[in-house]
Parts: sequence; C-alpha cells; structure tokens
Amino acid sequence: MKNKLLILLVLAISFSACQDNEEYWDEFDDLSQNDEEYNEPEEEGNNSDHNHDGAEGQLTLYQILGADLSKIKDFNVGSDLLAFQQDYQKHFDMWNFVTRLIPENQRSRLVEFEVFHGGGNLLGYVEPINEGDLSQWKFALAIDAAEKIEEIDFQNLFTYVTIHEFGHVLTLNENQINADANSCNGFETQEGCARSDSYLNQLFKIGWADIYNEFEDLEEDEGEDFYEKYKDRFVSDYAATNPGEDIAEVFAFFITEPNRPNGNTIADQKMKMMYEQDELVELREQIRQSESVLRLQPGSWLTNPLRKQFRIGRQHKH
Repeated sequence: MKNKLLILLVLAISFSACQDNEEYWDEFDDLSQNDEEYNEPEEEGNNSDHNHDGAEGQLTLYQILGADLSKIKDFNVGSDLLAFQQDYQKHFDMWNFVTRLIPENQRSRLVEFEVFHGGGNLLGYVEPINEGDLSQWKFALAIDAAEKIEEIDFQNLFTYVTIHEFGHVLTLNENQINADANSCNGFETQEGCARSDSYLNQLFKIGWADIYNEFEDLEEDEGEDFYEKYKDRFVSDYAATNPGEDIAEVFAFFITEPNRPNGNTIADQKMKMMYEQDELVELREQIRQSESVLRLQPGSWLTNPLRKQFRIGRQHKH
C-alpha cells in the first residue's frame, strides 16, 4: 500500500442494506446514472494514494452508516463492468453479509465500503481513510468473489476473506499501532510502530523475530522456499507473506477452526496467543454463536479455486 492493506462526504440517499423494494431500486438506478456529481470522471492521478493498485476494477464507494449504506460515488467503468456496478442489490447483500458476520460493536472503525471487481485476482483489501489515522478504515470486497452470500458458514471462501480483512483492522488500528512514533522498539509496519502489547508485536516475537532478517533478504521468487523451510510456523502458505498477513491469517483460523490447537508448533503457539486474549475469545464466541452463522466443518475454502489467487510475496493484497 502506500500505507494500504489489501475506508468524501456527499450524501444523496440513505438506505437500508437489506432494502429490496423493486420500485425503490428503479428510482435509485435512475438517480445513480443521472447524477453528474457522482459520476464525473476522476482527474488523472487524483486521490492516487487513496486507491489500491487495481483501481480500474473499482465499482462503487459507499459511506457506512451503522448497518446501512449511503452511496458516495460510482467510479467510471468500462462496458464490461457496468452490469456489476449497477447490481446495487448485490452490493447491499455483500454489506449485509458483513454486518451479519462481524458484530456491530466491532464495526465502529469501518467508515467506507467499496465494491470492486477483482478480475479473478484481488479478493479484498482494507486501508485507512487518511494516512496516519488508523481509527477510520475503508473495507473493500470483490463482487466476483461474493459467492454464497445468502448463508454464512465457515466453508465459504467469502466468509474467510471477510474475516481475514477484518483481522487487519483489528490488528492495525490506533490502539495496536502507533502511527506517529519517531522511533520503534517493536515491530515496525507500514502503518507505524506496533505497540509492545499489541497482537502483532506478540506474534512477531513468537514466530518472526529470529528469522525476519532472513525474510527481508529474500529474492522475489524465494517466497515458496521460505514457507517450506518454516512451514510449522505458519497456519497457511499465505501467512508467510509478511507478519501483517500472518496475523490476519491466524485470526481467520482462530475464528473458523472449531477447537483450540493442542500442539506446540510455532503456528499453534500463535493461535494459543489469541486464546489468551479475553477480548478475542469473546469476539470469537460472538461470531460463532450468531444465529446468522452456520458452524459447519471448516476448511473447505482451502481448496476453493479462488484461493489460488492468494500469492506468497504479495504485500497487503488478497
């Protein structure tokens, strides 16, 4: 990112994320197509720090208002993406999925929601709204990866992606990272310095401190070899991408795996670290006990073809 992890204030219409009145949608479609302010072309280079590298796939940006959304803008798109952009019902179904999965008291830092088309490459990302402010975030999900959003279960890749991305906000917010530190005695992320008692700093001490210099010296094509060498340290190959992705992966496994690990590998120790945090255990129970969540046997998302898009060495993008 330039402080990104793979979140404008013009309000026209506030609406519920679960609104499905046909007449309402016809009216909204007319407004979204005719409102020049929402659809005016973006100047070249404008707001480049705010957009991820796959900006050509951006569809629609919304402001988050509790459980509801208010459209900020439609991005200019080609004819091949227009149908995805105009599928507003799918956009709101995607957001409704997030609100059913992530408890309301955990979503206060989510300020914007972006729907984009990942082109079979990017599944989701998060980023701070403003550089240096880790209290407000954009939450972005790919419409082409939004499968089976009518039900929430831990076999669904979209469930995993949502939890993984939320894990970034959970572990990189202002209470976890000091964005203004002049010097850093802990692990230093692109967002700032991990506080000594932060989840990320604890994970770094457990599984990265003694190999981080080796990691930093890796050539671009050596990521797979690094993972194979230290396989027992990571819950997945993608976790070996960097410590920030590692903790998001650990969090996703912490939520979706049914039981606390009983082994003693470094990967197990990372998971156990999360079980030692009362607030994380409470969050886990909130998610797993939600009536919206089907607690089925987890793990099938590991074999989902879409997951092949997760590549070692791809920093902050999924």
